[in-house]
Amino acid sequence: MIDLAELKTRLTIPEAWHLLNLPGAPGKCVTSPYRSDRKPSFSIYDEGRRFKDQATGERGDVLDFIGMALSCTPAEAMKWAQEHAGMHPLPDVPSLKESPAKPPRKLPPLRMARAGEIKALARQRGFREDILVRAQTAGLLRFIDPDRAWGAVAWAVTCPAGRVVEARRLDGKPFPALMWSNKQTGESGELQERKCHAWAASPQAKTWPVNLEAAASCEAIAFCEGGPDLLAALHRIDIEKAEGVGVVSMLGAANRRIAPEALPYFRSKWVRLFPHADDAGRKAVREWALAMREAGASRIDASSLARLERSDGRPGKDINDLLHIDADCWERFPQFHQIMPRIPKP
Repeated sequence: MIDLAELKTRLTIPEAWHLLNLPGAPGKCVTSPYRSDRKPSFSIYDEGRRFKDQATGERGDVLDFIGMALSCTPAEAMKWAQEHAGMHPLPDVPSLKESPAKPPRKLPPLRMARAGEIKALARQRGFREDILVRAQTAGLLRFIDPDRAWGAVAWAVTCPAGRVVEARRLDGKPFPALMWSNKQTGESGELQERKCHAWAASPQAKTWPVNLEAAASCEAIAFCEGGPDLLAALHRIDIEKAEGVGVVSMLGAANRRIAPEALPYFRSKWVRLFPHADDAGRKAVREWALAMREAGASRIDASSLARLERSDGRPGKDINDLLHIDADCWERFPQFHQIMPRIPKP
């Protein structure tokens, strides 16, 4: 069952405007995309979730907006929004069980990108901007304000269901060392300087692969490690035109255990693993592969990126590094040209 409230949160009116290829540009006071409008009379407000046409009095949410654009029924508008927001009904498997003794932990407030942030992330990591826009629409990419990210804007890969968040600073610098304390438990300590920071609603949430519900509708699954590789895999799937391939990611090789409730999603799937080329990645991939084999995956293989050479001279070890590959390395290792599973056409 699709959650209607989540659907309306996942897809904003400006995003729907662009996906529908409507004329003009969305904004607080613009010309209507539906009719001839000499003076700007169309307003989008409430962070892109509501609209009003001052001339006609029509107003509503993103589903109303889609219905007017396509001249379709509410059910048809919901189906269109569901498909373009990357939401799919869940397979008939048990839900993730949480311990009743521990209340859900709070995740940081997440928001959509503001002006220039998508461009900055694309420049820093080598992603195409349209790939990042799609990831944001699918609920996989969000941003965190400086007051919740230790003084700097952070970009975050997250689970559309709100289970887990992995964030990095948008300026590319590491998070500084800091002291922490938990008022409820009395615990305290120091976090060392680090390149990323993760939050999870519960310890069990860390064992659930990000984006699994959406990827379960595909014939093959690219299984990655970490937030940047999830976005890079989406990038590679688009470049390679690898139809029928979904992407999931475990946020950290330390999470070697896959939640038992998640394993049925891999049944009868071709799973290609993309571990980091380091000791932690090699240990994790063996445990992930064994678990999915026992769950009934039809085929499991792995792609090593250990011999990558980046254009900045550093050795590469993951899919994100593939976006910065050295030109000579690209010629020497043609196997890197197509790394995603290729599903035979019927």
